[in-house]
Amino acid sequence: MSEFHSEINRGMVVATARELLTKFGPHFLVAVEAYLKAKYGETLELAGRDPELFYDAVKDLFGEFAAVMFLQSLVRELHLSVEEESEEGLLKALKSYVGE
Repeated sequence: MSEFHSEINRGMVVATARELLTKFGPHFLVAVEAYLKAKYGETLELAGRDPELFYDAVKDLFGEFAAVMFLQSLVRELHLSVEEESEEGLLKALKSYVGE
């Protein structure tokens, strides 16, 4: 995959993550953004640059079950193919999409 396509895909991941967090409720996006800033010095852009670290942050905040549900929603919204509906399979699909 070209760097251009990877950059577009990273942007899609960030935009979709923002949209999902907003759909879940008004405080989810604010909570995730504040946590990313406080713990990692990052913004929501982390979702596109390092999906696994972003997933870990969501898991720290909301627990493993909620993090996997969020990851499933994100992968589904992006219409990604998944070999296995597990945490590893979902992360693999997302990492491949962003060019990791």
